[in-house]
Amino acid sequence: MKLPKTFASLGFRYFRYLWISSALANSGQYSFTVAASWLIYSLSNSTALVGTAVFATMIPGVLFGPIIGVLVDRFDRRRLLTIAVFSNACNTGALALLSLIGIVSPWVVIMCAFFLGICFNLQMTCTNAIMPDLIPKNTLYNATALQGTISHGAGFIGSALASPILVLAGPGTVFALCFLLYTGAGIQSLWIRTNQTATTLGNLHLKNIFEPVVEGMMYIRRTPALGLLILMVFLHCLLTMAYTSLLPQFIHEDLRADSGIYGSLMMFIGLGAILGNLSTASISTPRGQGILYIMTALASGLTLFLLGLTGTPLLAFIVGVTVGASQAVFMAINLSFVLQRANDEFRGRVASVNFILASGAMAVGNFLYGSFSKFIPPKINMMSTGGLFVVIVVVLIMISPTLRSLYKKTVKVQENQGSVVM
Repeated sequence: MKLPKTFASLGFRYFRYLWISSALANSGQYSFTVAASWLIYSLSNSTALVGTAVFATMIPGVLFGPIIGVLVDRFDRRRLLTIAVFSNACNTGALALLSLIGIVSPWVVIMCAFFLGICFNLQMTCTNAIMPDLIPKNTLYNATALQGTISHGAGFIGSALASPILVLAGPGTVFALCFLLYTGAGIQSLWIRTNQTATTLGNLHLKNIFEPVVEGMMYIRRTPALGLLILMVFLHCLLTMAYTSLLPQFIHEDLRADSGIYGSLMMFIGLGAILGNLSTASISTPRGQGILYIMTALASGLTLFLLGLTGTPLLAFIVGVTVGASQAVFMAINLSFVLQRANDEFRGRVASVNFILASGAMAVGNFLYGSFSKFIPPKINMMSTGGLFVVIVVVLIMISPTLRSLYKKTVKVQENQGSVVM
């Protein structure tokens, strides 16, 4: 059975297992966030503690990301992925039990969120490092686009599953759902087989954990294309994707709408991300991907600029779809370009640095923009940061031969032997 070109990567059996595992695990994470936020607020009536839980989920990427990258380069990536998802199954299962018997506190939930954040970062780094071993490199963008689709789709699935259960049965039952989702993800990961090389697996003696971290940084520095791509994703996340903290005030003051519009706008942005990834996943030529990369980079800034100009919810919904589509497609292509150009020996560390800078830029940007919103109106902020990113991209196109080479010439990459089709 031949799959449509849009879903070509799913024709490789082991990638299909990885894709399903990611869908289940990411849905578990979204379900956890819904239940944990509600439980903490109901126990403490404190939005500060809710924010602390979100921070606890995000900060492990900054604290442990470099070490996680080293581990992913030194140990069997499939086993580490299995450990990560099964650890979160145990984590959420224990929290479910504590919640159901009524001996849970906000700080227990925050501790569980911190542990979940560590395992999530390990899961994501392993997933990104494993993908090139499961499929031919010329289909990497298709794979990253499909991964991006489930990353955003999991938000719908996780929230859709968790919300009614939360209302009908409480957060403890939602945590039990998370346990089941993570367990399913772990079972899927057990079936994956990779082409990770014996030389990588054999180098297990880490006399100094910081030495391989520095080696990874130096490798990125010696590889101009990787440095440029990682810089691009950092600027993209800082200037075009760190706007969510501004949306409540933007909706209230500029759209003159209530909280229901906030949820709807986020839904349309997520829908745009799914549609964008699916509609471009079949682009397989390096030059076509390079052109799309530049176009979505420019569109990411322009659409955020336009969102700041909207004055009605309907216009915001329409523009929101384009915001989600352009940003998601850019992130998917950027990841595929990074993985194509990273040697297997350093792939875990490169993927980790890419993930740390992307998530860190969004976290810092949201904090700064939210803090300055009393002085800088949200619409001005979105228009300024979106416009600035467009200017930066145009300048880089003019001065960087490396960036222009992405769409001016064919990038030759070594083909990997993919898994058995279907």
